[in-house]
Amino acid sequence: MLRFFPSRILRAAANTLAHPDWSKTLHLPRSTFPARPKAAELQTYRQKCADDLYAWQATARSKTTREADGGKDVDNEFVLHDGPPYANGSVHAGHALNKILKDIIVRSQLSRGKRVKYQPGWDCHGLPIELKALQQRSTSGKGNAARDAGVGLSALEIRQTANALASKTIDEQRAEFKIWGVMGEWDTPYKTMDLDFEIRQLGVFREMVEKGLIFRDYRPVYWSPSSRTALAEAELEYDDQHKCSAAFVKMPFAQVPSALSQYEGIDESRLHALIWTTTPWTLPANKAIAHNNDIEYAVIELTIPGAERKPADQLLLAKDRVEHVLSFLPEGTTYKSIIGSTMGSELSGGDATCLNVFQNSHSRIVPADFVTATTGTGLVHMAPGHGMEDYSVCQKYGIGPAFAPIDDAGCFTIEAFPGSSETLTGLFAETKGAAAVLETLAKPSHASTSPSLLASHPFTHKNPIDWRTKKPVIVRATAQWFADVSKIKTRALEAIEAVRFIPESGRNRLKAFIEGRSQWCISRQRAWGVPIPALYHAETGEVCMSDESIGHIIDTIKVRGTDAWFFDAEHEAVWLHSSLEPGKWVRGKDTMDVWFDSGTTWTSLGPRSDATKPLADVYVEGSDQHRGWFQSSLLTAVATQDVNEKPKAPYGTLITHGFILDGEGRKMSKSLGNVVSPVEIVSGALLLQQQPKSKPGKSGKVKPQAVPQKSKGRSDSLGPDLLRLWVASSDYTRDVPISQQGLLGVQQALQKLRVTLKFLCGVLADHDSSTTLPTSDDVTLADKMMLSALASTSREVWHSYQHYRFHEGVREVTNFVNADLSALYFEVVKDTLYAGVAADRQRVQGVLTIVLAEMLHWLAPIVPHLIEETAEHLPASMKQGDLAKPLQRVWTKSYVQTAPAHNELVATFRAISAATKIAQERARAAGKLGSGLACRVEVKSHPSGGSEMGINDRFIQRTRSLLDSGELAAMLVVSQAAMVLQISGSTGENDTVGQASTADWSFEEPVTVKLSSNSGDATDFTVGSVVVLPPQQSKCVRCWQYTAENEELPCERCLRAVNEKKP
Repeated sequence: MLRFFPSRILRAAANTLAHPDWSKTLHLPRSTFPARPKAAELQTYRQKCADDLYAWQATARSKTTREADGGKDVDNEFVLHDGPPYANGSVHAGHALNKILKDIIVRSQLSRGKRVKYQPGWDCHGLPIELKALQQRSTSGKGNAARDAGVGLSALEIRQTANALASKTIDEQRAEFKIWGVMGEWDTPYKTMDLDFEIRQLGVFREMVEKGLIFRDYRPVYWSPSSRTALAEAELEYDDQHKCSAAFVKMPFAQVPSALSQYEGIDESRLHALIWTTTPWTLPANKAIAHNNDIEYAVIELTIPGAERKPADQLLLAKDRVEHVLSFLPEGTTYKSIIGSTMGSELSGGDATCLNVFQNSHSRIVPADFVTATTGTGLVHMAPGHGMEDYSVCQKYGIGPAFAPIDDAGCFTIEAFPGSSETLTGLFAETKGAAAVLETLAKPSHASTSPSLLASHPFTHKNPIDWRTKKPVIVRATAQWFADVSKIKTRALEAIEAVRFIPESGRNRLKAFIEGRSQWCISRQRAWGVPIPALYHAETGEVCMSDESIGHIIDTIKVRGTDAWFFDAEHEAVWLHSSLEPGKWVRGKDTMDVWFDSGTTWTSLGPRSDATKPLADVYVEGSDQHRGWFQSSLLTAVATQDVNEKPKAPYGTLITHGFILDGEGRKMSKSLGNVVSPVEIVSGALLLQQQPKSKPGKSGKVKPQAVPQKSKGRSDSLGPDLLRLWVASSDYTRDVPISQQGLLGVQQALQKLRVTLKFLCGVLADHDSSTTLPTSDDVTLADKMMLSALASTSREVWHSYQHYRFHEGVREVTNFVNADLSALYFEVVKDTLYAGVAADRQRVQGVLTIVLAEMLHWLAPIVPHLIEETAEHLPASMKQGDLAKPLQRVWTKSYVQTAPAHNELVATFRAISAATKIAQERARAAGKLGSGLACRVEVKSHPSGGSEMGINDRFIQRTRSLLDSGELAAMLVVSQAAMVLQISGSTGENDTVGQASTADWSFEEPVTVKLSSNSGDATDFTVGSVVVLPPQQSKCVRCWQYTAENEELPCERCLRAVNEKKP
């Protein structure tokens, strides 16, 4: 790593006792750049690089620009639409990844001359915020516990409590987002609870009603007993280890299928349809038994040990499932085949029914394609009030209604087992209710002499859970409002064909979610949300959802707000359109799904100057939003578009990022103690907690070491740019790990950038920026290599940013700074910068000016605070140009080198350099060498290094070129360099051209180069060797090179440089 403190030259000068004081003649770096940014200064830089910059570009740059050829105006605005975070908690690392990634995207577009628009937003409604608000209210002693979901509170009180929480959270989150340097319209964000947003949302709903896309129906929906509301598919997660009691249940035939009754041996009084279910609590709601026409069925007569004297049950089931069923019965159970095989199609038709013992009703036998012979019994119990597929099949055959004797809390109602002394009422259906159902079935009923329960067993399977409460979700028929996705599905799929997906796998993911959706349940039974503008007749329950009524309600909300919908008297006439009779209509209590809220955030975007463009250029969110925001935004946008025009998604590019994991690949969890706070990263507190390496104890096991306590007030913080560089360095298309160790690496990389920029400002302190930049005739090979690396890196960074692959760009920048700039070029030119003559110094400063200007382009979107700080500490002469405001500069194209270095010449130098370093290390290991300047290098040609192909001659030629230009010693950072030519074929030892040196010590290493032969093939050849020897001259008191005639006076070059400074 580059260190910004006196180099070997300064140390040499400082230790010189002779007069004059030669150190004062050196051009050492001079800069006010501090080692660490101060908190007060960071606040200033943040203001400049975020708020001020965003305000400047909003007025200084136009939405349109004229084409280069003077033609038509073209759109010059870049719009990134913010996916709203929930306003219900503190910021976490996921927020940092999301918000900073968006900001980097916006800034990368700003640097290319775009006028950018980023309006932050917040999702303010919904159950998560409502429940948290109620929890806080309960904690403060002002109300009931959150588990009561607001019982005892009015809808207005719940809404006011939730509103206060959302408002407070928005202020807290906004403050943190701004600390990270995220720029945008922070003073005017969109909030889904603001009246103007709610009005726009209701306008979208009105359009969908007008197009026949909204309807009300009584059908099964996902229902969360823990939240007491309906849920959409996007609000579900899944528990792969859900445990339940599965059961084989005998459903006695009330009317036997005619195809079966014809068989000899069938006893209709003992014949049962055998079903298997993992949800025995749904049996009271049974309406039908489903079979598959293409499955072979059998009827068997069971004999169970201990029940031989009782009439044996006859069971209908799939032929292939007989042995499976027997495996769950007592050992010794046998069966007799009554019907060996009959096709399922023989069971269809007629009046065949089974008895529902809970309802004392008959359930029809119907075919269904989803029934298989690979699980269960090949017969499926159908409860249309508790299953989507069941509902569809029963609807097809006119079986109904969808019966679900379950209340909002998930408990059985009295309708579950009417007229029975064994009540199920009030039992939680999935647990105690299921146990009670099985207990009832285990007893003989009036319809059968044997129990209906054949067997039960524990079962583990995948089950939906509420994504917020993490509690099980059931399917329950209720009256809900739906959006008919099936009518717009085709157009939605067509719209995403024009969308660019990053990563591309997102296309299939979003497509799959859309294809698998038909109805979207958009109503919720909660108070905190936008009301569904429905009116119900007080006597008949008739629904009024006319365009006139919705329009009137929207106009009323504009004046009175949505709170009034819940607060006003039940028969308040102000809400009724003039066509409705006062006193006869009441307002509904349902609110809209929060995905409908966030799905209409595109309404906050204005029209584009180019009507062919989507409303937003980019949407960026986590990969879970394919089923959420990405989908709901697409559906609502397409739903409101003219069906006669080509459908268009509200976004042009859809970028998804992964989730945050800890260093071991685990999800962040408070219980695991692996949560990393972005607040602690920015403050530096997290890295202060980094433990030293543990040492093994006597047993060989590693013992944990205590964390050293650092002094109060001390901070190693590099500010928010550390967090930003972590985001930019991460491949966001995958899950992103974060750990203290990983952040230490990021901190080191940021410190390297900081020290590099500080060094550049320091060595350019006396640079005359009015001078002409060096031309191809002026520059050395080292300069050309530097500019070549700069051009290559700039090209890669440009393309990486263009395709939003910022981690690739950051990797290129890091490699350039570490390898090309710090490890090579700085080492080569520091002697020139500190001690060289004016012309050489100005040439190098010219190159470094180009490097600095290009690096500011690269780093502007990533670490804007550091760039703003660099501008503050630029040399005075450089503050007159565009570098004074680097974040306002336009990066029109990557840097292009006009006269690149010859590839073989560079390859020759690198080969000599590699050999030199190895020889120097050997000399150091032997105690012969300290500083690299305390040696000289001789390059020997190989006597037979491919001379027949001209390769040896070319090596000699390239080496001669380096020596003739006087560059080789400087590029190797040694005091002297020479070449010794060896000619083969003479008698005895090889003759030499040039004098072979003798010295007290020497270390030799072979030089291997890869050169192209005349045939064009690239081959490795050992063409010579490098010999490291002690220097032949004295150490210069000024530059510390061993090029002086004696140790009292500077070398010839230094004397010329000093004389240039005299008047």
